[in-house]
Amino acid sequence: MTKKTLTVLHFNPAQKTMEPREYQVPSPPGATVLQALQYIYEELDPTLAFRYGCRFDRCGLCGVMADGKPRLACKTKLATTAQVAPLAGLPLLRGLAVDRVAYMEPLSNLNLYPQGRDTEPLGQLHEDPLHKNLMHCLECLCCVASCPEYKDHEASFGGPFPFVKLAQLHLDPRDETDRRAQAKSMGLDKCSECVKCTCPNGIHLHKAISALQCK
Repeated sequence: MTKKTLTVLHFNPAQKTMEPREYQVPSPPGATVLQALQYIYEELDPTLAFRYGCRFDRCGLCGVMADGKPRLACKTKLATTAQVAPLAGLPLLRGLAVDRVAYMEPLSNLNLYPQGRDTEPLGQLHEDPLHKNLMHCLECLCCVASCPEYKDHEASFGGPFPFVKLAQLHLDPRDETDRRAQAKSMGLDKCSECVKCTCPNGIHLHKAISALQCK
């Protein structure tokens, strides 16, 4: 079987450094980066820490930097990838694992769930094409890793992710909270002219931001 060299940057929490390690991994046609990470963990290096879910297109846990770009490991082809690293800009735990709890906790005060009237028929919720698109957000945080304005531990600006969630609710007819005001308090103005964030799952990040801008 064909093999290739994959470099994985491990975060060492004791030294607070990134340690590159090279692995020879099987590279059959169609193999993904996630399959390579699983092989490394099971056959070569059980110290490798990384996350993944059940791989049914709703987990979003396997976000990594693949050759410097935020990608979902389960959708990234191994054949075209040379280096894997943790998602950029996010708090790190060890290996490739980022601290999702530390990132999400400051967002809890936004109450990111529908609040208000609950009498709207559920069938009406997906009539808006943008709302339907935003509901496919996997919460992988790749958009945050692609954001040049986001800085870890900066509670006043959470990057694009909270704006996707706030736009979902802004377009939800059941929700009565002023999501535009919340977005402004979270630093929406930083996103107005940047448009450099990206989503590997096709979420319309810039349209979500535009929907929250006050007219």
